[in-house]
Amino acid sequence: HFDSRNASMMDDIHHSQRGHQQRPWFTRQDLRLAVVTGLSAGLGLLSPIPYGYYLPLTTTAVLSSTYGNSMKLGIQRLLGSLMGVIILIIFTRGLELPLALGLGLALAITRLFGGILGLQVGYKVAGNIIVMGWLVHEQNATVWGPIRLFWTGLGIVISLWASQSIWPSRTIPNLHGQFASLLSSIGQELINESSRLKQQFPTATSPKQQQAIRISLQKQLNAARQQQVLAQMELGVNPEQHPLHGLWCRIDLLTSQLLTSLWAIKSLTIPIQKPDQIKQLHYKESELIDIMSTQILRISAELKNPKTINCQELNPQAMLEIKTLSQDFNQWLEQTTEGTFTTDIKQISKQQLRQIILRVTLIDYIRSAIVEATSPHSKSTITNIHR
Repeated sequence: HFDSRNASMMDDIHHSQRGHQQRPWFTRQDLRLAVVTGLSAGLGLLSPIPYGYYLPLTTTAVLSSTYGNSMKLGIQRLLGSLMGVIILIIFTRGLELPLALGLGLALAITRLFGGILGLQVGYKVAGNIIVMGWLVHEQNATVWGPIRLFWTGLGIVISLWASQSIWPSRTIPNLHGQFASLLSSIGQELINESSRLKQQFPTATSPKQQQAIRISLQKQLNAARQQQVLAQMELGVNPEQHPLHGLWCRIDLLTSQLLTSLWAIKSLTIPIQKPDQIKQLHYKESELIDIMSTQILRISAELKNPKTINCQELNPQAMLEIKTLSQDFNQWLEQTTEGTFTTDIKQISKQQLRQIILRVTLIDYIRSAIVEATSPHSKSTITNIHR
């Protein structure tokens, strides 16, 4: 028992050591922060405008690993600085109150307005400005306050520029790559299903293989959704209004519909190739699945295209071309229902007929989902999809 406890402790220690080894001591974001702060400090010291040391202080506080975080911190700091300067000037120049009473009242008002504005960090900045301005810069508060506000605004602008221009985050490209990889995997699975429909004596996929495929695709979808949460932070304020957010919602919806239909198709029995009517139907199904696989793979390629991120949308011309690939099958479900299934097919059982009808319906559902995903979407439509 003692030996087993020791072995368990040693495993925990080794696991902890491996975890520590995986954490880098120095990242590109740390180097970017050091470079930007150093350059800001040099600019502030060389500038003829006084109090230039507030510039590197701002970049240190605002510059984050992501653009969205930098934007949020910058807005908080700017609102807090503006509120602090206004309250400072009002209390030091407009009101004549004893120091203890005036300072306490000013800080209380700062906390009140900070809560109203929803400031989580900004009100602390405002309080710092009030205390420093009252105790240290009381004689020239009307000059010191606006100058500090200027350096704060400049520091925020520099931080936002640096977060997008100097070693920008790879979160969004990685998300597009994960969605593209998932779509490619789904397209390949559809190609496999198309191949089975063409075979004279198709073989069934073992339950173990089906389970492995399902787990693999589900893991890819879950990883993409986790990455999407991180990518949301890159979109700045109100990410739900950003065009890329709408694009991600459409792709997420498409992958969910494709996976649901694919799993349902894989759960059906082996397709039969008799009589000739059913055999011709399967060839038609196979033809449509091949087209849909091509559509999915082309959507995947468009996602990986850097122009998609720069333009914040999938290429409309490419989407139109992808959409028209399956236009000959727009009425396919109705035609199949009215043609093949209205004739009396005595060679197959009712259970087999249900399976055939279900496969046709699922294939057409995938076609409709791809058509919907490649169609132009308005902002309101995208918002409703997300909700």
